[in-house]
Amino acid sequence: MGPIQAPAPTGTPALVEPGAPSTTTTPPRPAETSRPQRHLWLGLIPGMVALLIMLVFIFQNLRETTVSFLGFAGGAPLGLLLVAAALLGGVVVFGFGSVRIVQLRRRGRGRRP
Repeated sequence: MGPIQAPAPTGTPALVEPGAPSTTTTPPRPAETSRPQRHLWLGLIPGMVALLIMLVFIFQNLRETTVSFLGFAGGAPLGLLLVAAALLGGVVVFGFGSVRIVQLRRRGRGRRP
């Protein structure tokens, strides 16, 4: 048995017996974020350009248009309706693509030993 020690005063290290487990913890290392962050910001530029092009398209096509579908009818600006139709088409493609990816993953898992 080793000597009994009183708590060390603030600012001075406590004496530790050889072989005793350390009670100090090392601070976490900062994450290395220099390169991925730069690529993330550069990836936003094409999105901003696409948004600007869509806004110009919408503002140039503000003529009111009537749309009928399954007995429902309504009016809205032509540019807004075309962008909404494109977004709806993208959602449908995303849904079918997601289903296909799940099918391929299940098929791929079945082949593994």
